[in-house]
Amino acid sequence: MIPLPRRISPSEILNNIHKSIEQMLFFNQPPSNRPRDPSMFFHGCSGSEDVDGTPPERSVSRAATDARASIEDALSLDGPPDVRVAVGDRVYQYHAGSGYFGLQSHPEVLAATCEATLRYGVGTATSRAAFTSPPVFEVERRIADLFGSARAFYTSSGYIGNQILVDALCGTFDRVFIDEASHHSLFDAARNIRAARFRPIPFKHRCPEDLQEKLDANLRWNERPLVLTDGLFSLVGSIAPVDRYVELLSEYEGASLLVDDAHGIGVLGRSGRGTLEHFGIDPATANRTREDTIDPFGLAETHPVNLYFSLSMSKAVGGYGGVIPGSDTFIERLMERSKVFTGASAPPSPIAAATAKGLAVLFDDSQLRDRLRERSRYLKSRLREDGFAPGDSPVPIVNLTLGSALNMRRVQKGLSERGFLIAYLPRHPGLGSEGTLRIAVFATHTNEMIDSLVEALHDIA
Repeated sequence: MIPLPRRISPSEILNNIHKSIEQMLFFNQPPSNRPRDPSMFFHGCSGSEDVDGTPPERSVSRAATDARASIEDALSLDGPPDVRVAVGDRVYQYHAGSGYFGLQSHPEVLAATCEATLRYGVGTATSRAAFTSPPVFEVERRIADLFGSARAFYTSSGYIGNQILVDALCGTFDRVFIDEASHHSLFDAARNIRAARFRPIPFKHRCPEDLQEKLDANLRWNERPLVLTDGLFSLVGSIAPVDRYVELLSEYEGASLLVDDAHGIGVLGRSGRGTLEHFGIDPATANRTREDTIDPFGLAETHPVNLYFSLSMSKAVGGYGGVIPGSDTFIERLMERSKVFTGASAPPSPIAAATAKGLAVLFDDSQLRDRLRERSRYLKSRLREDGFAPGDSPVPIVNLTLGSALNMRRVQKGLSERGFLIAYLPRHPGLGSEGTLRIAVFATHTNEMIDSLVEALHDIA
């Protein structure tokens, strides 16, 4: 009689997972060069010969397969994104992306993911209108508490968050204006408004004067503008002048400002609450309905400009998805007007648990945020010492324009050969015509790592 396999208990699974996490976090050697089986890229190929000896037809040529495998090797991170990453058969010091605190590989975040998988499964297999797992509610509670809001709405995609916001605001604006360097999600949200008169009107990057000109040239009498902008522009490392936009828009009755703060949370503001806090604006005054903004005694608006913002959990927080905090009435409006609440699956339970734990690690004390500010200052001071111009923006992103696009690609390639990964960004609004090199610094980088990067950059550039 064949014995039945022993049933493994959840506690044993967790122990094995935790051991695997510990081993993964402390790798310091390149991964083994595992043999690749090209047949995995062939569809419908058995690897045998036909009866008459003719090899079977392959759906993909070997050349195409080899090219695809090469691309996969070049673009696949064989491990979590942190100060060191494995790509192909090499380990690099990593200065790209937006995992500013290394939370994507934090042991507590990974453990929370695993534990939630065992307890709740992958997801609820329903929309938010039906059932939701406790980790999703925990993310909403943590964000609401952090931003001083009554509630929050957590969705599976930060990208779609701006569409949800714009859908909820329809009927409160008549014209849309957008910073030319804004994220694609803001442009898509604006373009999805069907009426032609809502087609977004771009203004120059971070330029209140050009915005003023565009407002005056396009607004008719009594029309209400909606201005869209990133808070922290992750490609160029610049911050939208939100204070000046608010001052400008206060002259237009019914004006609204929507800030995509995907990269601002955790990075900007005294307590890490993002771009609004960076400019001394209480985020609790944003994402409210007109009913919320009326003083019950004097019937006067408590803020001259309607402020709105969205958040992403996949950057600084180390999780995934988008969150919009707000008042009770505002969140109710989001859920009523957006098809996402009734038509899209809830965020996966393990990812929600990871996001909640990332929020806890990042905001329960200020050590990580303080360390990121220190690392940002140190990188920029070292670059200045070596004759570079990193700017003085208080963000963990540096843009360096070093001559032509060809030269910057050479510098990027030279750094890669010496074990450093940075990004080269081609022409984009807010950048020069030749593009720029983008260097990110994380709270988990050491000063010695930063020194080695700057020394290599000095030698190559």
